[in-house]
Amino acid sequence: MPAMALVQTERCGAVVVVELNRPDAGNALSNALVGELAQVLATGTAGARAVVVTGAGRHFCAGADLAELAAGAAAPEGERVADAMRLAAVYAELLRAPAFTVAAVQGAAFGGGAGLAACCDLVIAGPEARFQFSEARLGFVPALISTFLPRRVAPALLARLFLDPEPLGPEAARAAGLADEIAAEPLATALARADEVARKVAPSAVAETKRLLLELTVPELDARLAAAARVNARQRAHPECRRGLAEFLASKRFPTWTA
Repeated sequence: MPAMALVQTERCGAVVVVELNRPDAGNALSNALVGELAQVLATGTAGARAVVVTGAGRHFCAGADLAELAAGAAAPEGERVADAMRLAAVYAELLRAPAFTVAAVQGAAFGGGAGLAACCDLVIAGPEARFQFSEARLGFVPALISTFLPRRVAPALLARLFLDPEPLGPEAARAAGLADEIAAEPLATALARADEVARKVAPSAVAETKRLLLELTVPELDARLAAAARVNARQRAHPECRRGLAEFLASKRFPTWTA
C-alpha cells in the first residue's frame, strides 16, 4: 500500500481500501490518525465507487486515544471543542461519502471506533469482533457517536449499551444493529460486497439515495455534531473524567464509582 504512516490506502479496481495503521495501539484515534483519516476521506477516495474501512493488525479501532484525551483535559475550552470537532468532521465525511461504504471489523470496535463502523452503509464483523461503549465507565460520554448511532440501534437499546456497557460479540452486535453480516474473513467479504454494489448500482443513484437517507435519519447533522462536541469538551474537563482516565491509564482497570 502507498501512503501515509497512520492511514494507508489501496485501490482495488473501483474500490478503495482505507486502513487505520496503528496496530500497536489498537488503531486508537489519536489526533495524528484523525488528521490523516480526514485527509484520506476528503481526497484519497475520489472517484471510488465503494470504500472499505478496516484496521491493521488484530483490531478495527479501540476508540479514543485515552492518553491524549487525558492530556488535553486542562486545555482551554475552545481547544477541547476544536479537538472534538476534528473527529466530528471525520464522522461527517464518512456519513456523507457518495460512494458505498463498508466496515470490515476484526477484534475491538470500541467507543469512537464502533462509531466509525456505524458510519458505514454495511458492517461486516469477524468471528472475534467485539463492540463496546465504555465511555461512561471512564467518566466520559459518547457524545459525538450518539448523534448518528440511532440510525442503526433503537434508542432504548442504545441507552442500555451506553449506561450498562458490556462487550457484544458478533451475533449480539448483529442483533443490536451494529453489524450486518458475520464472516470468517471480514475484509475479503467486505471487498466482495463493495465490488458487487459497485457493479450493479449506478453511482449517481448510490450518492443521491445516501443523501436522502442521511437527511431523513440525521437531519441537521452539522448542528448536532457541534452541540455534541461541546458536551464532549465539557465532560473531558470534569473531575470524574480526569479521575477515570488517570485510574484506567495507571492500572488498565475501570474505576469503581461507589465510595
